[in-house]
Amino acid sequence: MVTRVSKINYTDNERKFISDIGNRIVELRRKKGISQEMLADQMKIAPRSLSDIENGKCSPNSIMIYRIAAVLGIPLTEFYSFQEEK
Repeated sequence: MVTRVSKINYTDNERKFISDIGNRIVELRRKKGISQEMLADQMKIAPRSLSDIENGKCSPNSIMIYRIAAVLGIPLTEFYSFQEEK
């Protein structure tokens, strides 16, 4: 069986949103005084995977967002409350 990986071609606005999400994760993590390694460990993912999310290299899926919010003890609505530039 062949596994195919599809590459998503993001628009500039979507890439900006992915970057904003990564920046928001860093902001919230630092407010809680949690290192990247600690957050990754509690999420049960590799630190490199979290680094890629925080640096906007990949888009976190809904389960990753859920885990981040759970570990940081924040509601999902707070996670997505960042200022978007118009």
